[in-house]
Amino acid sequence: MHRRISLAAVLSATAVSAAVFTPSDASAFAKYAAEFLRIGVGARALGMGGAFVAIADDASAAQWNPAGLALLRQGELMAMHSEHLGSLASHDYLGFAQPLQGDKAAGIGIGLVRFSVDDIPLTKHAFDDLNGDGERQDNEPILTDQFEMKSDDEYGLFLTYAREIRTGWLFGGNVKMLRQGLLDNTSFGIGLDFGVLYLAQPGLMLGARLSDATATQISWDTGHKDTVSPSLHLGGSWTRGFDAIRGSLTAAGGVGMTFDRRIEASQFGESSLTGDLQGGLEYWYAERIAARVGTDAGELAAGAGLRLDRFGVDYAFLSNADLDDSHRISANVRF
Repeated sequence: MHRRISLAAVLSATAVSAAVFTPSDASAFAKYAAEFLRIGVGARALGMGGAFVAIADDASAAQWNPAGLALLRQGELMAMHSEHLGSLASHDYLGFAQPLQGDKAAGIGIGLVRFSVDDIPLTKHAFDDLNGDGERQDNEPILTDQFEMKSDDEYGLFLTYAREIRTGWLFGGNVKMLRQGLLDNTSFGIGLDFGVLYLAQPGLMLGARLSDATATQISWDTGHKDTVSPSLHLGGSWTRGFDAIRGSLTAAGGVGMTFDRRIEASQFGESSLTGDLQGGLEYWYAERIAARVGTDAGELAAGAGLRLDRFGVDYAFLSNADLDDSHRISANVRF
């Protein structure tokens, strides 16, 4: 089995929870707390394999590198929708970004991520309790008509500010609010992300993002608490125009590292430090039509984009050796 199981971790936790889980024993899944935020947003970035930490120049910047909002010269609204596992899970994003006027480049933004799984069968009590002990025995039949259908809804709200702190250096941060609803219980958490971009030379950008910098704590209404450990993403991008092909080419790469011992869900690492590699290429023809290809932790990604004046649409295909392939579509308007 491929070791990259981020989405699988979310859905597996949800499926198991439907049968046996209550938040009082949620520590079994604490390693994947708020895992839905690792899936990524924006079809452009995803079509490049998620190698976007040193680009992040659109309304998805809160996810990839909040410092990127200082690169925007126009306001932008972005929306994305995708479905996973035969439409079992839905993943949506809505983001808004606006540059600020001043002596230094700056921008603000707000982004909302939603991940949901509907119609989860709760089977724990759906049996004929013949002896009245509240526990199912082998001779007690399962009653399918008593299955309860529940849902899992997870939300992440990003409030972002970015600013050029000196020539070539951009800094940004997120205040991140999380709300999860699993079966009949809810949780809430607040975290901080920080990002930096450095224009090393024309066309060459270096970037870093520290997510959950203060170890985001998520509190359930049962009194249980999960902790999201910090993660660090590093990357670089290089862009150059080519008159011969009437366009520009961007090559990007990056590495994402976590500190929560997710050895089976990562490409490399041992003990407390594990990581995954990302890489991608993007070609723009006449600043109108884009083609993209990339790899995220060894999985193929590809995509395309179209820009017409202020409007744009992007598509991404992401393969997965263990789960089904997925398709992402996002649209944006600049004003």
